[in-house]
Amino acid sequence: MTHFSGLLIASCFGIFILYTAIKAIRLRHSEKRRLQVRFWLFIAFVVLVLVFGRWVAARSGRVVWRQTLTTNILGDLATIGGLILFIQSHRALGRNWSLEVVIQEKHELIEKGPYAYIRHPLYSGLLLMFLGMALYCGRRACIVVFVYCFFGVYLKSRMEERLLAKTFPAYSEYKRRTKALIPFIW
Repeated sequence: MTHFSGLLIASCFGIFILYTAIKAIRLRHSEKRRLQVRFWLFIAFVVLVLVFGRWVAARSGRVVWRQTLTTNILGDLATIGGLILFIQSHRALGRNWSLEVVIQEKHELIEKGPYAYIRHPLYSGLLLMFLGMALYCGRRACIVVFVYCFFGVYLKSRMEERLLAKTFPAYSEYKRRTKALIPFIW
C-alpha cells in the first residue's frame, strides 16, 4: 500500500502540473509573458518536492508519525480531493484565473461551484494536496513544506481579498456569506 500511495500522490501532483501548464499556455500572450518565470519556478519546486522530497525527508528530519494504512489512505484521499477541488474551482473561475493577483479584463466576481462555499477553493485544493503529501510522508520536512505552503496561500489570499473588495462592491456581502478556505469553518 505504501508504494501505491506514493505513486498515487505523485500522479495527482503530475496531473496538477500538467493541467496548470495547459491552462497557462491558453492565457493571452501578454499574460503569458508575465507568468512565465513564476510558473516555471513553481513547477520546478513541485517537481523537486516530488522527486527528491521523500529522499530528503528520509535523511533530514525525524519521523513525526509512522506510515500506516490509515495515514496512507488519508493522504490519498486528501490529495485526490484536493486535485478535484482545484480543477473544479479552476473551471468555475474560467477566464478570471491568473497566477498573479490581478483583475482581468471583464473580470467577474465568481460565486458558483466551489466559490459558493469558500472564497479561495483553488488554494484549499492545493493545500489539501500538500496535506495529503505530509500525511503520507509523516516526517518533519514534509510538515514544514505544508506549513510553508499554508502561509504562502494565506498571504496571497489576503492580497486577493483586498483587491477584490476594491473592485467589486458586492464582495463584502460575498465575504460575509462564505468562509476563506474551509467551508463553514474558516
